[in-house]
Amino acid sequence: MDLINIIYRYVNRFINSDELIFLLENIDKNKFSNKENKEIAKLIEEVKEIIINVPIEIDEFEINKMNMRNRILNDLEKVIINNDNNDEAMEFARKQYEQLKKDKEKIRDSGPRYEKLYKLLVNNSVYLKYCKKMNDLEFLEFITQFIKAPLTPKISQELFDNLVSVGIKKDKREALWRLAFNYNKKGKNFTNIENYFIEKRDDYYLFELISAVKEDLNIEELIKKVIATNDKDFIFNCYSRAKKISLFTDEEFEKIKDMMKN
Repeated sequence: MDLINIIYRYVNRFINSDELIFLLENIDKNKFSNKENKEIAKLIEEVKEIIINVPIEIDEFEINKMNMRNRILNDLEKVIINNDNNDEAMEFARKQYEQLKKDKEKIRDSGPRYEKLYKLLVNNSVYLKYCKKMNDLEFLEFITQFIKAPLTPKISQELFDNLVSVGIKKDKREALWRLAFNYNKKGKNFTNIENYFIEKRDDYYLFELISAVKEDLNIEELIKKVIATNDKDFIFNCYSRAKKISLFTDEEFEKIKDMMKN
């Protein structure tokens, strides 16, 4: 799994090529056969050659990320200088601001170098071998180690449902919510996850799910399911959470009220 994780982190631009080399060179060689270690050593040399010969150029993805980062920094600055905010909010904003500033200064791979390394890494034979060896639980844990990775594995609805099934079997609610978030706006059906959180009367994870992928859910049907439980505490908790974080529109709240009366 080490090699898979390293490559996945690079592909999703969580690390740059210098960090990639460091991690590959310090990988636990005891986990691989002699033949695999030779393949990894060859991969490292090929990565180094690309670093030397292929330049970094800012691409559209990186421009969009930079613009988003700058917008968040501006918003955090407003929070920090607003004396009306409480100490907890100010401290959270300062920490986020400092982390984003460091993140902004980091050298990132993009353009020709990223594209060249991407092709090299995802076609590596050792990487592909260990990808194919993962079972559903390992695959679920692999995908959900990050929230909303830019490039998630392309999977069918059938495989997605298999991952949901193993998550339900092992009661991995955090992983199920993260799985949905990673596949937001990618044509996946999240009904089984939604139903499980309702079955477990877990208003916390149900509303984490709604917050993350609301546009992928049938909210009216979801509200009906919550009301149909006839669990007053659960219904009240859901209503309170929705009110607190302003998650529903006024029209949706009116529908909830009407259904609660009936």
